[in-house]
Amino acid sequence: MLDFSDPSALSKLTAEWCPQNAYQANNALVWRLTPECGTTVVYPHDIQYGKIEGRIRIARGSGVVTTILLAGPAPSDEIDWEWVGKDTWTAQSMYFVKGQRVDPAAQFVHTPGDTAQDMSAGFHNYAIEINKESIKWYIDDWLTRTLPKVPGVPFPSDASRIRMGVWDGTQSGDWAGTTDWRNSPFLAEMQWLRITPYC
Repeated sequence: MLDFSDPSALSKLTAEWCPQNAYQANNALVWRLTPECGTTVVYPHDIQYGKIEGRIRIARGSGVVTTILLAGPAPSDEIDWEWVGKDTWTAQSMYFVKGQRVDPAAQFVHTPGDTAQDMSAGFHNYAIEINKESIKWYIDDWLTRTLPKVPGVPFPSDASRIRMGVWDGTQSGDWAGTTDWRNSPFLAEMQWLRITPYC
């Protein structure tokens, strides 16, 4: 497990985009979005089957996208958790096969229980679990979605590298909204990252 209360934890990751916007503070890894850039941080080892879990507080603000995902080499298979900062009450799970979106739309879920929580107000545990037969998404250990592997149906079998960070989704249209830079910088935080390989 990478515990970001350890000052050396970030050195075990690679900041592939805008490294100045990925840093440790207040016992967390901070992802910062500024008018210049967001950031993408990568765990530099592949995982074929297993579970990735992160304790994350998402960023708030129209146009701001927080994400943790698994992706393969281009054209990428991809398995995502994403949050748009204009709707901090909802998490989005989605996937792509060879760079093509298979989901007609993201599946939207909220925190467990009868009352949804603002995911920018506090930390929650988000997980993606991959095995030979299915992909599962969790919030706070609550199973929110299962994608079974079905013969003849596209399935993301080559999403193996963990990527995470925050980015400007303005160019993605109404999905993310438009970023108001007067409110920048926008910050998301991760307290820890746990990787449990199954093989």
